[in-house]
Amino acid sequence: MATRSLWQKLLAAVYPERCACCRKAVPCGMLVCRDCRAALPVIAPPLCPFCGAAKADCTCRARRRTTERIVAPFYYEGKARQAVRNLKFQNHPDAAEFLYTAMAETVRREYGGIRFDAVIPVPVSAATLRRRGYNQSALLAGGVAKSLGVPMEESLIKTGDVPPQRELPAYRRSGNVFGVFDRAERAALEGKTLLLVDDISTTGATLEECAKMLKIYGAQEVYAAAAAVSRLSKETK
Repeated sequence: MATRSLWQKLLAAVYPERCACCRKAVPCGMLVCRDCRAALPVIAPPLCPFCGAAKADCTCRARRRTTERIVAPFYYEGKARQAVRNLKFQNHPDAAEFLYTAMAETVRREYGGIRFDAVIPVPVSAATLRRRGYNQSALLAGGVAKSLGVPMEESLIKTGDVPPQRELPAYRRSGNVFGVFDRAERAALEGKTLLLVDDISTTGATLEECAKMLKIYGAQEVYAAAAAVSRLSKETK
């Protein structure tokens, strides 16, 4: 349960906080109701370093990636999917707190011995930012960065709009994001160990393209964290 200030508690008495998943009113600082918490599709360690799924569920066949590893607290299913979609598509930025809190716990457990220089969010295009009003990955990255005590740096930009990855079959997703990310002006990456953050990883194509650009511009190591990952099927391998 999150800790709340006196002001936040007073505000919650007038405007009740909502469950990140089902949006029912919850006590101040609870973030997610008891029913939804019990139904969350939690990923239990040990984790596959390549796809982020539990090793017992992994079907990725240890396919090497540009990122050193990827971790996530949840599968993109059920109540976790609801929370991510509330954040990303339903204009509920408050859902980010529940997700980044779970992400930070997973990062500390799985990456505990790694000293990160910065947390980097996957960027959205300028058009998406205007339409949505915020970058959901930046909200997640900011919360994780604060929890870890390291800076968040928006070191990447998305240079244009492409069809949403969710609308494409797996075999087209890598090509869809090829060349659409670049380094932000004046971003210093040389020799850094970075934590790259996104909301969802399905095939990993977006994280791969972002990690590739970070390494092209000098990053030494790029680890990844998502709020949720998809269980890979034959169609998404």
